[in-house]
Amino acid sequence: MESSNIEILKEFAKATNRKIVDEKLPYPLTGIRTFRKYKEIIYIPNKSDNTSYFIWFSDPYAKIGFPTIFCGVFIPLPSEFKSKINIRNKNIIDKLNVFSKTEFYKTGNKHFDSKVVISGVINSPEENLLSQVKIQNQLLNALKIEPIINISLNEYKIDFIPELKNTPYLSVINPQNWCLEETKIEKLFEQIEKIKTLIN
Repeated sequence: MESSNIEILKEFAKATNRKIVDEKLPYPLTGIRTFRKYKEIIYIPNKSDNTSYFIWFSDPYAKIGFPTIFCGVFIPLPSEFKSKINIRNKNIIDKLNVFSKTEFYKTGNKHFDSKVVISGVINSPEENLLSQVKIQNQLLNALKIEPIINISLNEYKIDFIPELKNTPYLSVINPQNWCLEETKIEKLFEQIEKIKTLIN
């Protein structure tokens, strides 16, 4: 019998000597809903001092406009980082759609700007952060891990982690499914720690 996602992640946490927290919250059955579904929340702190967190989230009945499933690594940011920002790989459609009226943020670094699309409200703290070439390089390295990967500031509600409640954060996220591969999880942990070191 195949291992469930939580069993796979528990084995990973045990093998790497990490703590794991998991919650499976059932939705009530109704006359229409006869098959029980669950909201799942799983997270693993990278180290004992909780420098970063890997989060897996799934909610089949998430509100419209909210993600129903995602996973990724998160680090807390100083309180001045309040904006919601998304950074993703620039794709072929972006490159072909040169006459689009949508305005995306540009850092002024042609190399970086040619590879990413940055959307959101960019205030001074975020502008200072995104203008640093060393951080730009590490963000590009994160985006290379998997084509679907996004860099996200404050876009997701993750108050279920006490240490990140009401705290700004930066994350490297897969916004469509769960990553269960040990090597990829470790790679994402390693990458977010590099970014954290540069921010600090």
